[in-house]
This record gives sequence, C-alpha cells and structure tokens, in this order.
Amino acid sequence: MAAGFSVKDALNKNSKAGIDESPRARFRTKDISIFKMYRNDMNFYSVADIEELAGDILLSGLKQNLELVYAPCEKGEYRIVAGERRWEALKYLVSKGYKEFELATSKLTTPQDNDEEQVEIIIANAYRTKTTSDMIEEETRLKTSLERMKAAGKKIKGYDLQSGRLRDVISSMLHVSKTKIAQIEAVNNNLIPEWKEELKGERLTFSAAYELSGMTADEQREALGKFTETGELTHKDVKDMKAEKAAGQQVSESDTETEIGMNPSEVRAGDDYETPHPEGITSICYSCTEYETCNVKTGTCTSCDQYKNRAEAYKTEEQRYNEEQDAIDRETKKKLREQAEEQKMNNLPSDTQENGQKVHHIKLGATFFEEVASGEKTFELRKNDRDYKKGDILEMMEFKDGKNTGRTVRVLVTYILEEFAGLEDGYCIMATSLMKEDAE
Repeated sequence: MAAGFSVKDALNKNSKAGIDESPRARFRTKDISIFKMYRNDMNFYSVADIEELAGDILLSGLKQNLELVYAPCEKGEYRIVAGERRWEALKYLVSKGYKEFELATSKLTTPQDNDEEQVEIIIANAYRTKTTSDMIEEETRLKTSLERMKAAGKKIKGYDLQSGRLRDVISSMLHVSKTKIAQIEAVNNNLIPEWKEELKGERLTFSAAYELSGMTADEQREALGKFTETGELTHKDVKDMKAEKAAGQQVSESDTETEIGMNPSEVRAGDDYETPHPEGITSICYSCTEYETCNVKTGTCTSCDQYKNRAEAYKTEEQRYNEEQDAIDRETKKKLREQAEEQKMNNLPSDTQENGQKVHHIKLGATFFEEVASGEKTFELRKNDRDYKKGDILEMMEFKDGKNTGRTVRVLVTYILEEFAGLEDGYCIMATSLMKEDAE
C-alpha cells in the first residue's frame, strides 16, 4: 500500500442521489453554521479537553475541516461524521462571545449506509488518543460493520474483504498489530461482565484484563474478590495468581524428598563446593555474555566498553513481555492517581457561607481568567451539575499549563438561563458580576 494512503478516502462511496462519489483529491465543502449540526449517535469516542482545544482554535483558527452528512431531522440539518470535538470547541468559543467561529468549513460526505458511516467515523479517529474502553469498542464495531459489508459483497478500495482475513484488515485500519487485535478479541469474548465494567471505568489496565481473559469465569470471580478487597489488580498480580493455580496442579515432590532423606547418597570430596555469586564480587566480568571467550577478564573490572549484561541478553520473550506490562501497569497506576487528583480539583465541594451563599470553586484557563478578572467577561456557560443558583458565588482559580497559579477571582451569579434553544441538556448560562473586593 502506498505511503500516505488514507483509508477514509478509500471508502467506495456512491451518493444516495446517484452522484459519482469515488475517491479523489478534491471534494465538496460548504460553510455551515455549527448550530445546524448535531451529534452522531454512532460516535462512541470520549470527548475531553474542550477548553484547551478552544484555546488553540482561538489562537490559530480551525486547522482541519469537519465532515458532515446532510440528514435533516429534529436535531438539526447535518449529522457529524468527523470533528465532534472541534464542533464542541467552536460552540464553546461562540458561547464566550467569539461569534466569528459560528461558520465552519465542512466536507460533505454521502455514505451509503450505517456500516459505511460507522467505518468512516472509526477511520477518522484512528490517530487520536483513546481510552481502553474506546479501543475495545472501536474494534468490536469495526469488525461487526466489516462482517456485514463482506456478507453483502461490498468493497473498500485498497482492501480485500472477500478473501482477506478481517483481522488483518482491522489491524491495518486501526494501525495496531494483529497481536493486539487478537488480545482485544480475547478480552471481548472471555472477560466476565463485572471485569468489563472495571475496564470501562479505567480501574483495570488492559494488560491485566488480557491476563484475566485467559482464566475461567470462576477464577475471574475469585480474582474480583481480591480486587474488591484491595482496590487494585495489576498484570503481575494476575500472573502470580495463574502461577499459583498451575503450581497447585502439579504433583507434590514431598514424597521424593522424604525418600532421599531416608537414603542419603555418599558424600564425596568437593560436594560442598558452591558456585560463587557474582553479586558478591566487584568485577562486572562475571555477569558479561563474553566471560567465557574474553582474554582480558579480571576479578576487579568495573567498566568495559564491550560489556553485555548476561541476564538482559538471555531474557525470554515472555520475560520481556512481562516486564513491559509491569512497566505499563506502574505508569497506568501513576496516571490514574494523577487523574483522581485532577478530578478532585475539578469537583471541589461548595462551601456554605454564613449568609447562605454557596461558593463554587472552578478551574479556569489563563486566557479566560484574565477576561473575568478585568470584568470583560460577564457570563459563564457551564454544565449544571452543581445545582447553580442565582446569588451563588463562583470562585475562579487560574490554571496555566495544567498548574494552579494561585490567582483567584470571585464573581456573583446574577441570572441563570436554562432549557433554552441551542443549549444542550444539563447546561446553563450564568450572568455574573465581578465582586467588589476583586474589581480592579
């Protein structure tokens, strides 16, 4: 396959109206209001960091167009195929008063059916950062759509659905190894529902989930009990559990040891000799792969430009894989702790003041913080998951490059608008007034 080949553009599309939509270097675009677009129910990917993306777009503009299907309904006129996160960021900017971002240049596409549209959505998100849940869901959906397309005799240019293995096609489309696809399928097919929920909630690493998928349902439930007690289960923990199970199935060697003890062999000269332990010797020669052939080895060598660690060189593929998974587990646990700490900061509790007012602590990017602090920005678009009320106080904390700068400013909520056309369910617009002690 040629370098730079795009699977998304290679989808064999024909317009519902009979227009030739075969892949080409040019395509139709149109400037469309973001308020005429609506979310695609087939897009299962998580959407995060909207404010950060909005800041990037505010700084340098929209660098990549959206892809839409003209499908009028009560939700809007155009269904989003690619660019939902960009759409959310543009809506955020418009809500902040940047009206110039309402019109977005969009590519109009015409997939023949839901399967072709699902494949387009997945290909459009092939290079994004994904959660484990996203990764598993996309493999499942892509496989299902390709199976139906194969059964219907449909084609995707650049791929042979009829004679080729679907696993190879999926691997190529998602840009992951066939081994990884096989692991995902094993998790999908063999992991019990309780563990799938933990995996979906990012409380279980994929490597640990894959190891669990090789256990019986009863063994998985036994492991679940341990997880419930400790609150964590790593890839190494599962490997140890499987090793214990395997050891329990082996024939005990105690009888053999007893027999040897009753009939000890004759002790001969030299039987008490023990091989020296390299860790007790200063020379690195003893742990080098070239020890047997080297003609300059010494008992005191501490540095050598030809040194090759014997333990590292003779590791099996399984040992290297286990070490890699353990490192992933450690890194994942670290990230989970950081995410938990960040979530605590994002959901700081409201403090009730003596006068009955609630103080809501809110993280704010440096750009928008300055606008609030100067009194230029007098409204907030927020998800109303804190039961905001007129008269509440919003204490804004400035964050720059992900760190709290220590600067804060307080505003008073003077009016709240909810359930208004154009507002998503659960969101509200709050009119705010800079409090006197914070006014410049």
